Amino acid sequence: MKVGFIEDYSGNLAVYGLQKLHAAQLAVKEINAAGGINGEMLVLEIGDDACDPKQAVSVANQMASKGVKFIAGHLCSGSSIPASKVYEEEGILMITPASTNPKLTDEGGWNIARVCGRDDAQGRVAGAFLA
Repeated sequence: MKVGFIEDYSGNLAVYGLQKLHAAQLAVKEINAAGGINGEMLVLEIGDDACDPKQAVSVANQMASKGVKFIAGHLCSGSSIPASKVYEEEGILMITPASTNPKLTDEGGWNIARVCGRDDAQGRVAGAFLA
């Protein structure tokens, strides 16, 4: 089963992308060592979007052409939003660790998820925590 990991390895935020890449490689190694998912081994496909929207769409199309079924990434909302259109068309599940723009999930398809708070909720949550 092909899974993709897309971050920014060459842009201004490359230091974060490289750290997450090492974590993704370790996760795939551990999952495969434990027998994979339902006995199927994972193959990690890696892409660099440099937090650039045009490059993100190009990488998304490359992942689709390789038969990737799941994408972990992108870091930047500006990359996630245009790439998510490709994933929706191709039926690829995408989960982002850091894209906070509300448009991503408000305008995104059934297949788009995030594991971080939205920009329009962060102030409210931080305020409640501080109070």
